[in-house]
Amino acid sequence: MKNFNQHIKEMSQHLNLSEEAVLNLFLDLADEFLMDYAGNANAAKIWKATPEFWLWWQQMWQNRDKMILKRYPQRLTGKNTLSLYSVWQSPKYNVIKPTQVVCEAFMRTIKQKKILLKQLI
Repeated sequence: MKNFNQHIKEMSQHLNLSEEAVLNLFLDLADEFLMDYAGNANAAKIWKATPEFWLWWQQMWQNRDKMILKRYPQRLTGKNTLSLYSVWQSPKYNVIKPTQVVCEAFMRTIKQKKILLKQLI
């Protein structure tokens, strides 16, 4: 996997957006995914605390970017670029779920911090 900062830089150039805009979308959609997947802010916060989640999310993001560049190269410019890119990267339109490694990291964090399940519901 290539350096993620380099990937963000390259995608911002392809999309004619600032690196900050692309990175903010990456972070915002991670929050959106976790709130939907985890079901509440407490559980989402635990997921975000695991490095395994972020490595997985970066990999998913880069894989989707490869698909976007391959399928839609002619649509990567224009005034609606950020809107289109947001839809293409949105977890609402991508059937994804964390890998076993990411789930195990979540469970390990719960155990280490002695978090009760009722705190996650």
